[in-house]
Amino acid sequence: MIKTHYIKINPLNPEPKLISMAAAYIKKGELVAFPTETVYGLGADALQPSAVEKIFIAKGRPSHNALLVHVSNMVQVQHLVTEIPSIAQRLMKRFWPGPLSIILPARASVPAIIKGGQTGIGLRMPSHPVALALIEATGPLAAPSANLYGRPSPTNVNHVRQDLDGKIAAVLDAGDTGAGLESTIIDVTDNRCRILRRGGIKIEMVEECLGQRIEIGQRDQRSGYRSPVRVILTANEKDFENKLAIYSKTEMKIGIVFIDAIFGGKYKDVKHRLKLDLTGQGSSLYDIIRESEAASLNVLLFQPVDPAQVGEAWMDRLHRAGCTC
Repeated sequence: MIKTHYIKINPLNPEPKLISMAAAYIKKGELVAFPTETVYGLGADALQPSAVEKIFIAKGRPSHNALLVHVSNMVQVQHLVTEIPSIAQRLMKRFWPGPLSIILPARASVPAIIKGGQTGIGLRMPSHPVALALIEATGPLAAPSANLYGRPSPTNVNHVRQDLDGKIAAVLDAGDTGAGLESTIIDVTDNRCRILRRGGIKIEMVEECLGQRIEIGQRDQRSGYRSPVRVILTANEKDFENKLAIYSKTEMKIGIVFIDAIFGGKYKDVKHRLKLDLTGQGSSLYDIIRESEAASLNVLLFQPVDPAQVGEAWMDRLHRAGCTC
């Protein structure tokens, strides 16, 4: 166990002194959690294999899993890849900085531990001011989400503390991140464009940018965390009420998740009522999962949602959490 230092920092105008403090840990080969516009990332110097190895140890992450690398400028990108295909250039121009990760052919100098047995390297340029300032001071950072492997991604410092306190050197605390939807991952290493993970950039936006249909790769179906809480989606309000009545007759601890206040107000007699905010201004899906686990709930019953309205990325995260439809 080590002492984890929590550094409160201005999310819009990060103090240079505090950035330098965090950068010093990185340069010494230590791990620092930092905010992005999606979730908190766990950063290590991408060019120090021994530092990157600490990510796998702290998270309990399988060593064969490749890591995303966060960059702050195009010079860093050029030092990590052998080429930037025109399709990738178009995506970068449109969506960077932002929640889009692009897999490109890696240079031989990229540590093997980052690539996880692959020939490419996944790169992302976050838009969060703290993340950009830190990467400018340190150089490229290998940075998966700052949580234990198999746990929900962290959208605030309390989530990071729950999973990694005493395991990493420091945390840059800039408050809550956005809605908690991780970056979209796109592979362009073989002159095709394949979505490997749905995320903050919708597939339709990518297709509009490139003027072509996009293939959905198999890795988009990989399982993420599996919550011990049974997550149940409902088809309509009648279905919701029927399932609520059924589970209310059992000894299971039930929670309901609502998106709009009018719907939630109809069920004030339910003890555990959780409001899901998809805008990033309130509780995210990952907040709700962690809160329901802490309350030892057995079932989370969701307000009926329209997949077309909520988006495929959010539906994907619900299914990864172990939902039953």
